[in-house]
Amino acid sequence: MNRLLLLIFTFAGLLLFSQKNATYPVSKEVDKMASYKLGKEKLDKEFKRALTYTVAENYVINGVVTFALYINQAGLAKIIDLQPKFKNDQLILDDLNYVLRKTHKNWEAALKDNKPVNSVYYYKINFTTEVYDHD
Repeated sequence: MNRLLLLIFTFAGLLLFSQKNATYPVSKEVDKMASYKLGKEKLDKEFKRALTYTVAENYVINGVVTFALYINQAGLAKIIDLQPKFKNDQLILDDLNYVLRKTHKNWEAALKDNKPVNSVYYYKINFTTEVYDHD
């Protein structure tokens, strides 16, 4: 009986004190999607710079990763999620947000009825790591 109560309180404590992701209010239907003011090529260049600075030195990632950027009504962007999940994914989000802090102001917010609204922009990157032995 004591073990059952201990098990119940343990699960209740885990549920109560577990970390929860912040929810971001996002409009489902928009007339104009959010866009990067300086163009897609400049966004690719800035993301590549951030990734070589952050990921190449500290993380090993293989495959396609989708980043979710939350763009608020003022046009400020923040990376809030990535898929698929992997070990220490919150650390890479924090590092990328730190490196991309200069570019987070270069966004145009999505429009709904000619008013800026919150939105999410999905950005896919294909990570491939080639490993080989030297002769």
